[in-house]
Amino acid sequence: MPVKLPKYAHWVAERRFLVDPASLPGLDPAGARRIEDLYIDGGRLRLRAITHLSSGEREFKLAKKYAPNNPLIGPMTNLYLSAEEYEVLSKLPGARIAKLRHKLGAFVVDVFEGALGGLVTAECEATNRMAAMKVEIPAWCVREVTDEMAYTGGELARTQKAPG
Repeated sequence: MPVKLPKYAHWVAERRFLVDPASLPGLDPAGARRIEDLYIDGGRLRLRAITHLSSGEREFKLAKKYAPNNPLIGPMTNLYLSAEEYEVLSKLPGARIAKLRHKLGAFVVDVFEGALGGLVTAECEATNRMAAMKVEIPAWCVREVTDEMAYTGGELARTQKAPG
């Protein structure tokens, strides 16, 4: 029996990898986005502020990633917010994390800041599990951590340390 998709949600298939920064091609800092996440206590909500470094433009989102049956694919929903709405919600209790996100081919590369400085991960996203499994993995992705909950954004934010 197929899993029922929650109302207003869409399927997201993601694979996550640890990256060897020494073998990573050069990243253009001007094309990066600074992402500041707040994983709100008491549920599965994530408040996100994105700053496009090239323009200074900001966008704000409230997301919910539903608990997946399979770590590779699960339902998610986003709600775009105004700066004023973001400001109100940003006062809620939760765990914070910040990173610079770069686009590199089919992947986004996240260079973490603060207590997680030195951690670099990459993700590829697809509309379904089969498409995600067919993505060619570059050599600078040294280990897949899709199945390791310790490498999810929420868990990294709560522990403030890279696993291992």
